[in-house]
Amino acid sequence: MTAADNARLDVPLAELLAALRPGCLAEQAHQMDALDAAFARLACEHGDRCSTADTYPDWTPGKAA
Repeated sequence: MTAADNARLDVPLAELLAALRPGCLAEQAHQMDALDAAFARLACEHGDRCSTADTYPDWTPGKAA
């Protein structure tokens, strides 16, 4: 890492917060979603409808199909 690399990382706090704001607002909205807990329970309550490694035997996570 060079001094030039460090200079690009050095941003004013207000600029950093402005860049992070949209993501923070999206995460906040997600956490306050009343249906989120119900959606999270679907896999627990309906395990028979979840995919397993047997469902897609030729698929490797993280690799192209």
